[in-house]
Amino acid sequence: MRKKILIIGNSANAYALAKKLSEKHDIYIAPGNDTLKEFAVCVDIRENKVKELLEFAVENGIDLTVSCSRESIQNNITEIFSSNNQQIFSPAKEAASIVYDKALMKKVLYKLRIPTPKFGIFEKQNLAMDYIKNLKNPFVIKTNDKSSAVILTSPKSAKIISDSLFTTKSGKVIIEDYVWGTPFSFYTLTDGYKALPFGSSIIYKHSLEGEGGQLTSGMGACSPNYKLSIEQEYFLMDNVVYPALDYLEIEGTPYIGILGVNGIITDDGKISVLGFESFMQDCDCASVLSLVDNDLYKLFESCIIGSFSDEVDFIAQKDSFSASLVLVCKNKENNENVISGIDRAIEDSEISFFPSVRKNKYLEYEAATGSVMVITSGGRTVTSAVNKVYEEVSEIKFNGLYYRKDICSSPSAEI
Repeated sequence: MRKKILIIGNSANAYALAKKLSEKHDIYIAPGNDTLKEFAVCVDIRENKVKELLEFAVENGIDLTVSCSRESIQNNITEIFSSNNQQIFSPAKEAASIVYDKALMKKVLYKLRIPTPKFGIFEKQNLAMDYIKNLKNPFVIKTNDKSSAVILTSPKSAKIISDSLFTTKSGKVIIEDYVWGTPFSFYTLTDGYKALPFGSSIIYKHSLEGEGGQLTSGMGACSPNYKLSIEQEYFLMDNVVYPALDYLEIEGTPYIGILGVNGIITDDGKISVLGFESFMQDCDCASVLSLVDNDLYKLFESCIIGSFSDEVDFIAQKDSFSASLVLVCKNKENNENVISGIDRAIEDSEISFFPSVRKNKYLEYEAATGSVMVITSGGRTVTSAVNKVYEEVSEIKFNGLYYRKDICSSPSAEI
């Protein structure tokens, strides 16, 4: 039986989720855009207008709401929907604070003795600069802003960045050691008490090939993470995920939803945790979801109604691999920047658009400066999935097209 599902979000991860769920259910998405109208009903309500979203859900008989949106979660959408008997799959505002409040998150990691890079938290610039003088290079400076993390190599460059952060009053500034290794994301599904692995990925955060350039929200991903061993997954569950869930339960704010762990696998096989995620990220959402072999609606609902702990023993995964690549537009002249080749590229792949993409009067997709789309392809091996995604990308053309050429290009083995 098809259900009515409302998805809150306006980025590539919300697009990927909507596309996946539309295979079996009727999808509404807020705020949505033209690129979604082929498989979802777009609702012209902004993410922070929670009461209007509630009214829409009630009036339209929505069976389940899923929020991928930081803005809506921080505006208490989970609490407001739940108190009005509307099923919603997302963490409450206070529970999600370990994701969005990076200073609190670092303190929780330290308190729970979860391995994390050495760090300092500062509200005054002079203290931050004194701390930096004694650091080894490189190091990372960031705030609560989603894409604020910057890799620095000297106090001089740090002074310029910190001037900007403290002048704009971005809140607490976190400075931490940069850890070398393989970045990963490890996702779990939880009802606040029980958690099960939901998927994993190798994340490519740097803007340039060879892990060069600055950090981004993600330039690509491979799922599952073939470098993450079963023993390391057990370590993450026992020493990171469950301690965090227990902490939140004791605090009176149990976490319901997707809880992701971002971290680094160092060259000697150790885990260093960088932070948490409240949903899959734009660069790996389609890749992770493509491998889940369960009914997502039933999984999400079971976490809400309390049957998850008793009825779900594991989340089935397809015996294959998936690779995602983020395409970026570096053309500053956005007029009539038509994207060609989409019809040829999507024959065996999935495309998730970012909200900057629009359809013109001829129903052609047009790219704007910044992230444009995520292309995701699958295969029986890592290499075949990667080769396929690059084959599909070769069909895409628009002015200022840029993407990394080395996503999972050198896997350790043909897996």
